[in-house]
Amino acid sequence: MQSSVTAAATWPPRSDRKAYIVWMALVWAGTLVGFGLDLSRYFGETPAPPAILHIHGAVYLAWLILVTIQIWLVETGDIRLHKNLGWATAVVSGVMAPLGVVAALVDMARQVHHPDYAPQFLGLEFVDMAAFAILIAAGLLWRKNPAAHKRLMILAALAIVDASFSRAWQIGIKVTPPGEFGWWFQYFGGTAVMLIAMAGWDLWRRRRIHTSVLFGMAVLWAGQLLAVYLQYSPGWKTAMGALVKAWAWTG
Repeated sequence: MQSSVTAAATWPPRSDRKAYIVWMALVWAGTLVGFGLDLSRYFGETPAPPAILHIHGAVYLAWLILVTIQIWLVETGDIRLHKNLGWATAVVSGVMAPLGVVAALVDMARQVHHPDYAPQFLGLEFVDMAAFAILIAAGLLWRKNPAAHKRLMILAALAIVDASFSRAWQIGIKVTPPGEFGWWFQYFGGTAVMLIAMAGWDLWRRRRIHTSVLFGMAVLWAGQLLAVYLQYSPGWKTAMGALVKAWAWTG
């Protein structure tokens, strides 16, 4: 407890409030552009997407709205409501990871007979959910350290926003870089830019990177490296093909 209080005192969160707003605005921009460009494809699918995918999207949107409200409450000084609403955000966060795994399996099961069926892609989706859960748990543990807590919530958003950033790239830019690095850049390039921006802000304001950002960078980049490895692993592809076959449920 003492170390948390000391860290909060030496890293006053008030000076970072505008940065949190900018970071969350970028998450929203990526989400709206990426999924906005993909809406016509999504609603035009045959057969139509099942209810579980709609629920997954609605819960993700609700989580983003809650985190955004939390940032606004801090900006306006309503700390009491911020703390009370924080538990609702924690509950929604607890639903996000298992629901994300179920939605990923359902969506992949629907693609079994599609020419582009790639069950190994579940590696990226599972890694995203694991990273999100780790960062949310860390954010709850460090909730008494405002600077760390807020950074970890933004980092948790970055763990799952690659789905929208990658759609913006694939649909808007329509360039597929070759090889493993190209695949990583296509899916995680937007996240990497934001991580570097967060670290750069800390270096500019404090001449050092906050421990929570270093932790988040380690979690996210380790997960991304694992996702790249799994994407190109024949054994993983076989295993995921078997998992999808056993799962079978298409919603």
